[in-house]
Amino acid sequence: MNPTIRRSLALASSLSVLAVPAALAQHPDLEEVVVTASPLRSSAMDLAQSAVVLSGDDLTRNIGSSLGESLASQLGVTASYFGPKASRPIIRGLSGERVLMLLDGASALDVSNLSPDHSVAVEPLLAEQIEVLKGPTTLLFGSGAVGGVVNTVDGRIPARRDGESVAGGLELRGDTASDERSIAGRLDGTEENFGWHVSGYSRETDDISIPGLDWSRYIIERELAEGADIDATDGSVPNSDSESDGYTAGFSWFGDDSLIGFSYGRAETNYGLPGPGEHAEEEGPEDPLAAEETIRIDQQSDRYDFRAEWDELGGFVDSIGLRAAYVDYQHVELEGSEVGTRFDQTGLDTRLHVGHRELAGWSGTFGLQYTALDLEAVGAEAYIPPAETTGLGVFFLEQRKFADWTVDVGGRVEQQEIEVPDDRKDYDGTAFSVAAGLLWDWSDELALAVHLTRSERHPQAAELYADGPHLAVQRFEIGDENLDTEIANTIDFGLRREGSIAWRASIFYSDFSDYIFPSPTDLEEDGLQVFVYRQQDAEFYGVEGEVEFPLWSSGERALTGKLGADYVRGKLANGDDLPQMPPMRVTGLIEYDDGPLHGSLGVAWYDEQNDLAENELPTDGYTMVDFEVSYRWERWKPGVLFFLRGSNLLDEEARRHSSPLKDYVPLPGRNLTLGVRIQR
Repeated sequence: MNPTIRRSLALASSLSVLAVPAALAQHPDLEEVVVTASPLRSSAMDLAQSAVVLSGDDLTRNIGSSLGESLASQLGVTASYFGPKASRPIIRGLSGERVLMLLDGASALDVSNLSPDHSVAVEPLLAEQIEVLKGPTTLLFGSGAVGGVVNTVDGRIPARRDGESVAGGLELRGDTASDERSIAGRLDGTEENFGWHVSGYSRETDDISIPGLDWSRYIIERELAEGADIDATDGSVPNSDSESDGYTAGFSWFGDDSLIGFSYGRAETNYGLPGPGEHAEEEGPEDPLAAEETIRIDQQSDRYDFRAEWDELGGFVDSIGLRAAYVDYQHVELEGSEVGTRFDQTGLDTRLHVGHRELAGWSGTFGLQYTALDLEAVGAEAYIPPAETTGLGVFFLEQRKFADWTVDVGGRVEQQEIEVPDDRKDYDGTAFSVAAGLLWDWSDELALAVHLTRSERHPQAAELYADGPHLAVQRFEIGDENLDTEIANTIDFGLRREGSIAWRASIFYSDFSDYIFPSPTDLEEDGLQVFVYRQQDAEFYGVEGEVEFPLWSSGERALTGKLGADYVRGKLANGDDLPQMPPMRVTGLIEYDDGPLHGSLGVAWYDEQNDLAENELPTDGYTMVDFEVSYRWERWKPGVLFFLRGSNLLDEEARRHSSPLKDYVPLPGRNLTLGVRIQR
């Protein structure tokens, strides 16, 4: 096998599932997939860490209504699903503050980490590649990456001077479950030492169609037992529609071994918040769930990105990279035509990487990161006070090869301060994190990988200072200004085999000290149960695995099969289950390839979830049957891709246990997505 491709596989599939390794193994002439979130570039291909990478036609076929929905079918990943637009990725049961969202390697700088009803300010329609990373590399991006990092690459700052003088693409797609109508396009060009990029998109959807009632049988039984009225809707989820549009423009100047680039982008989204409030009758001002008007979120952000790189500097310092992003973000929560709550945040994320030449066999990078967030929430659901958060981090990542062994080590020290304007105590703390990974190429086909991580996470503003009704999750939240850093010790052990029969399997265990979570109490405030942020030891453990095998082949025609499964469990030290843990999942897939023609038929079985936290209701299991057909017409390079995807062909009632609204908002019913992607 080509050694470059082999190094790519070592990174991307050492412990978990990767969307592309089997294709590379069978077609070694394909372009190498580079994981851009690592500053080590080529040497990062030997990192002993888990990764999921979606790119090319595979990404086009998997793009969903949001970033979470685009990744939810990947093993080890699910999504929160506060409706199709507000869906944030969850990695191995960890979400929110513990999973970082990046856009082209810099923080998304939105407020999706504060509440599951806030959408991620990243549009997957424009993505060239989506990467999900865990392990040592995540220490480069912040102490909050204990769960992992999701990096969306859209090429808004041109990085290649050897491209076409002018190249572009246009994509049209629509579906039947939400009546989606979307269009996205881009143009890229180079002229001598100058590169430029423009892109834009527009997407509209209606209320999603479902096979039955939007309320689950468990919530109906509970409401009937309490003598409440049932006002469920049959066949659709009210107020689940959305409108999104945006554009980006960027340019770069290329030197012999340098790059300086800048981009500006604007994104606007308006979407409804489905849930029990859509059906509640007006019962007076004391009922927080009663709503005469539907609730919608109107979100907009202006993003400025800067990138500078200098390579081949000739001394001990081999390269320097500077990455910065500034975002002016705001959204209003509309109750009819009235503004209920307004969130305003300005954020700055800057990171300096210094790569050095080999020293005593070690090569790697070190650097600094500075972040600043200024958040203010005003209105009925302003449950957190204005807060200014600043952080300064110092990090390193080193790698060395010993014959068939590759060792990665990384570390991070991060100082964080949070200032609030009232008499509550400001936060000032230091977090220390270290990680080590080991990859052993046992043979040309078999490899063993393990990585150990000890990470500390700072408490965030909502966990420290919350004091008010958080209606999206139907509770009154109270923070604790005395919270300490959260510590996680994680071991991830995996085996992988490449060849005609390729398989990957991993076992992971995380031991949390002072895990931060909202704990229910017996108190009630404003008609809502009071939850107080507390700390207690906890543990997460699970397994993931996938095997891919040939069924038949003849020339360019090939039929392959794939089987996979994943499972995660999260528990507190007192034995209580943590909420919204995804159930066991088992998947099967048959793929057919014949030159430009691709087809697949997949089945995913989700177990019922009966390991419940306090106040949680069970979730029934379900089976999803999907298919894909695509054809690439190569009239020119790269050509035109026609694709058709069918989802939930059995029209099953499917509820995602990781969703706070799973008893009110099921997943879409039977759905057909049709699209065309033109590239020139």
